[in-house]
Amino acid sequence: MKFLLADDHGLFREGIKLIFNKLQPDIEVVEAETLPETETLLNNGSTYDLILLDLKMPGVSGLDSVEKIVELAKEQPVVVMSGAYRRADVLSCIDKGAAGFIPKTLGGQAMINAINLVLHGEKFIPSVICSTEEEAVEEETDSKVFEELTSREREVLKYLVEGHSNKVIASILELQEVTVRAHLKGVFRKLGVSSRTQAVGLALRSGFSG
Repeated sequence: MKFLLADDHGLFREGIKLIFNKLQPDIEVVEAETLPETETLLNNGSTYDLILLDLKMPGVSGLDSVEKIVELAKEQPVVVMSGAYRRADVLSCIDKGAAGFIPKTLGGQAMINAINLVLHGEKFIPSVICSTEEEAVEEETDSKVFEELTSREREVLKYLVEGHSNKVIASILELQEVTVRAHLKGVFRKLGVSSRTQAVGLALRSGFSG
């Protein structure tokens, strides 16, 4: 996989690359330090599996940069990243075509899982932006469904969220792989989802920690 990482902070770019090298080493990272440099890379014919864009690139309004990069990226998914943001910023980025919004404070494995959700065609929006009454009720409902899981199902889901395969989960919990699949079926049924990706997405949005 090939990612374009556009961020003006060199230390942050190095940190992201270290996370990728440790947790998903097949990712090739191309770096851009400014918005013009990002535009040049997108205009030279190169394509990327994912574009990670800092919301506050210097010299331009953050939301303007998102709109411009989404337009240049065409079918390539753009995920916006930021350390400080408002709920309105997140919703505006999604409205302008971003495939997700990842807080820079997100942990390494959680960040990888959020990226994987986007790569599977889903949007990732941090749960902390939910502030209206309707959204708060939905978020509370999401959290309550996890109470229906057995202790073993919670363990299996925890390792699923961490990005492990059924085989690895079976090894960690000293179970047969067929038993892990059976527990996952129970997890999917109770959470009202039909796939691993949907289960991980719900867990991430709800702050599930096992």
